[in-house]
Amino acid sequence: MLPIAASHPYVDHMPRRSEASVRSRRLAITLRKLRRATGMTGADVAKAVEMSASKISRVESAESGIYLDDVEKLLDFYGVTKKQRVYLLDLARHAEQRGLLRVNNAHFPEDWQTWADFEDEASALLNYKPLTIPGLLQTTEYARQIIWATGHGLDEDQIETLVSSRMARQGLLTRSNPLQLHAIIEQAVFDRPFGDPHVYSRQIRHIVDMSEMPNITVQVMPTEAGLHPGLNGAFVILKYDDDPSLVLLENKIASHFLDEPNQIELFEDTWGVLRDVAFSVEETAAYLKGLT
Repeated sequence: MLPIAASHPYVDHMPRRSEASVRSRRLAITLRKLRRATGMTGADVAKAVEMSASKISRVESAESGIYLDDVEKLLDFYGVTKKQRVYLLDLARHAEQRGLLRVNNAHFPEDWQTWADFEDEASALLNYKPLTIPGLLQTTEYARQIIWATGHGLDEDQIETLVSSRMARQGLLTRSNPLQLHAIIEQAVFDRPFGDPHVYSRQIRHIVDMSEMPNITVQVMPTEAGLHPGLNGAFVILKYDDDPSLVLLENKIASHFLDEPNQIELFEDTWGVLRDVAFSVEETAAYLKGLT
């Protein structure tokens, strides 16, 4: 156990849940998952580690701060690996810092788990994609080709693992309380060849079919729209029922979660412009059907 005094909490005054940083939310999600993996209730864990059940509940919902030695006590109880322990304690020490920047593993992007957890908790995703089809709308064949083309250094087994993970994530769209997805895709994405004609046609038909689901909205941004505020790059706005929104920015080597209110507002304003400039849902459907 690291020599951290019990009198040194990772925050002096943890903000209310509505203001919790992405770091404290990430820590809360992970501790909740670790506890659920044991099959124990919060009360069970509280008794085992000599904490109150209300403290466990507040920590798992990012409503309250927690002393570092209490974090260590929970990690000891859950038997986490050394690597995960270092990561979670780092989150705890810097929980008041806004934003979260993670550098992806060059050979297997384990930080996708961070994205997957936040995605799983979200009620809606607003996804602007200027270069590729959103992962939640990809066919297996398209996903495999994109991961192969962009995943320098990945071997065949790693590619297949990531393809399987991406396909599994699509279950969010068909679960009992389905994720609401609104995707805006640049027309240039469909002008770029990918795979043989059969792969292309199946991918287009898949988007058309998925867009007919009540929880999925797809719009194509026409090239003729010219310059617009999305040209800085792809982004995802994650919406939550009981928490503030987050924004995810990604590139080849890093993922950056934004949680400052003014940053979120900027991307929400950008989204509003893109939504209004893009083809309507009906125009998008006609355009996509014309490609098959």
